[in-house]
Amino acid sequence: ALTKLGGVLPAVVFLFVVFLFTSALSCIVSNAATVVLLYAVLRDADVDGLRTSQTILAMMLGASTAFATPIGYQTNLMVITPGGYQFGDFFLLGSILTFIAGVTSSLLIWAMPESVLP
Repeated sequence: ALTKLGGVLPAVVFLFVVFLFTSALSCIVSNAATVVLLYAVLRDADVDGLRTSQTILAMMLGASTAFATPIGYQTNLMVITPGGYQFGDFFLLGSILTFIAGVTSSLLIWAMPESVLP
C-alpha cells in the first residue's frame, strides 16, 4: 500500500509519508528492525520524479527520529523517571520535532541534485 501511494502523491509528499511512517514504526520497534522491514518494500518503489536512493534516504532518516515515545531510544527510558517526565511529554514534544524534521528532510532530499545522490 505504501508503494502505491507513490503513483498518487507528489514526490515530496511521498518522501514525507515515508519519513513519518518509518519514524512511527521506529517508535515501536528498533530503528534497525524498521529499516530491514521497509527496505524490502521501498527498494522496488517506482515514483515519478524520485530516484530509489532518495526514498531510501527518507526511510533511513525517518528511522533515526524516534522522538515521539520513550520506547524509541534507550536514553529516553533512562531519563523518564529521574526527570519526572510522562509518556505524553515525549509524544507532545517528540511529534512536533518529528514533524519539523520530516518536512525539512523531505524538502532537502527532494531538492538534492542528482550529482550528490548515488
